Amino acid sequence: MAVTLALCSSGLCVAAPAVAEPPVSSSGTAIAIMQATSAMQAGDCEGALAPLNQLWHDPYLEQNDPALAAQVRFQLIGCTLQTRGIAEALALSTENVSRARDINAYDVHVFLQLLNDQPDAAAATLEAGMAKYPEQGPNLTDVSVIGVLLHFHEDQPARTLALMNRLEEVHWQIHNISGRPLIGLLRLEGLRASVKSGDALHAELYRAGLKTDSLFYVLSQGDADISAADVAAAPVGPVIAREIDDVKRVVAGNPADLFSLSYLMTLEQVNNQNSLALTQLEGILALVDQYGLDKFGSPETYPELLTTRAELLANVGRYGDSGVAYEDGAKKLGAEKASHLMLSYMNFLIDRGQEKTALGLIPRIDQKGLDDDGKVMLVMNDACAQGYMGDKAAFANDMKVLEGSGLVQVKPYLCAGDTESAARALITAINDPDSRDQVIAFLQLGLPGLSYSERDAKLVASMRALKQRPDVQAAAKANRILIRSWDIRLN
Repeated sequence: MAVTLALCSSGLCVAAPAVAEPPVSSSGTAIAIMQATSAMQAGDCEGALAPLNQLWHDPYLEQNDPALAAQVRFQLIGCTLQTRGIAEALALSTENVSRARDINAYDVHVFLQLLNDQPDAAAATLEAGMAKYPEQGPNLTDVSVIGVLLHFHEDQPARTLALMNRLEEVHWQIHNISGRPLIGLLRLEGLRASVKSGDALHAELYRAGLKTDSLFYVLSQGDADISAADVAAAPVGPVIAREIDDVKRVVAGNPADLFSLSYLMTLEQVNNQNSLALTQLEGILALVDQYGLDKFGSPETYPELLTTRAELLANVGRYGDSGVAYEDGAKKLGAEKASHLMLSYMNFLIDRGQEKTALGLIPRIDQKGLDDDGKVMLVMNDACAQGYMGDKAAFANDMKVLEGSGLVQVKPYLCAGDTESAARALITAINDPDSRDQVIAFLQLGLPGLSYSERDAKLVASMRALKQRPDVQAAAKANRILIRSWDIRLN
C-alpha cells in the first residue's frame, strides 16, 4: 500500500513488464488497451503487463494519441515496479525519459532513483527536466523535489542552493500546503546565500517567494543582512488570511488529515483567531473520539492537537475548561506520550498564579521521554515557579542549569522580578549567532501577548518593555537585527 501511494503521488498509478518489446503489428491496439484497462481496474498489475508491454512501442498509438501512449508507459513502469522490482522499473523509466514529451517522465525517474538510493542521479535528472521543460517546472511533484532537497540539505548546502535556485527560476511551488514551512525555511536560506554572494537575480526571486509566506517573511524582514531598514515591510495580514483559506480548503476536503489541521491551528492562532480555531479543532477531535485515531492521517500530531485545544481554551478565557482539557488530554495520551502536554499545563498554571499546583505536576511527567528541548522547558517552568515563590536557592540552581540556554533564561528572570538579569540574558542571546533566527522572531513586536491572570499581564508587559530597552535595541542594531511591528501575534 505504501508503495502504491508513493507511485500515485509521482504519477505512476498503473502497469509494467521488464523489457518492453515492440509489437509485430499495431492491429491489436484496441484489444490491448481494453485488456490493460480491465486488468488495471481489477488491480491486477501482473495481468496488465503483457498488454501494456504490447502498447509500449505501438506506432499507431504513439502517432494517434501520444498522451495515452505516455500514460501507458507510466502504467507499465508502475506495474513493473510492483511486480518485478526497482531495477527493471528503472530500466523502463530510462527509456521513457529518452522519449519524454513533458517533464512528467523526468519526475517519475527522479522518484525511482530516490527509491533506489541514487540521490546524485536523481538530482541530475531533476535538473535535466527543468532545463528541457522550464515552463513545466511547476508540475514537478512534491515527493520528487522534496526528496532530493532533503537528502542534500544538511551535508551539501551548495547543492541544495543550486537546486533551489533552479526551482525558483521555474516558479515551482509546493503542492501540499503543509510543507510550506519547509520551503519557507529553504527560501530564507537561499535568500541569505544569494545576498552574501551578490546574486541579485536569485535574491529577488527568493524575496518574491517569501512574500507569500507570512511567518518566514516576518523572519526575513527582521534580518538587516537581507532586508533594508529604511524600506517598510509589507502587511502580512492579507498573506496569512490567504494561507488560512488555502489550508481550510484542504482540511474541509479531508478532515482526517491531522497534520494539515495542526498547521491550520498554528496559522489561526498567529492571526488572533483563537475562537474559530477552537471550534474547528473541537469538531475534528470529536470525530477522533467517535471513529478512533486509527482512521486519521498523521496520528503522531494527536498529542500536539490535544495540547493546542487546552491552550486555545485558555486563550479565549475559559480557564476552568482549559484545566479540564489538560487533564483529559493527559488521560487519553498516558504518561509516555503526555510529557509535552504536561509541560504546557505547568506553564498555564504558573501563568494563572498557581505555581504550587504546577510543581505538583512534575512527578507525573515522564522525564526520560523528554527530548532536550523538553528538559530545558521543564527547568524553565520550575525556575519561573521558584522565582514567583521567592525561593532564591532553588531558583539559582535552576538558572545554573539553564546557563547558556539563551532566550530560555529571559522569562524566569522576569518571573523573579529581575529585569536587569533578563536584559543581560537577552543581550547575550542577541550576540549569539547560533540563536539568530530565534532572537529575530522573539524581538518582533506583534499584537500584545495574551495573559491568563493579572500577574501574568504584568509579565507580558514587562517582556514587551524589555524588547524596547535602549541597551537591548542597541545590541540588536549592532547585530543587524531589525525590530518591526506586525499585525499578527508572534509571542
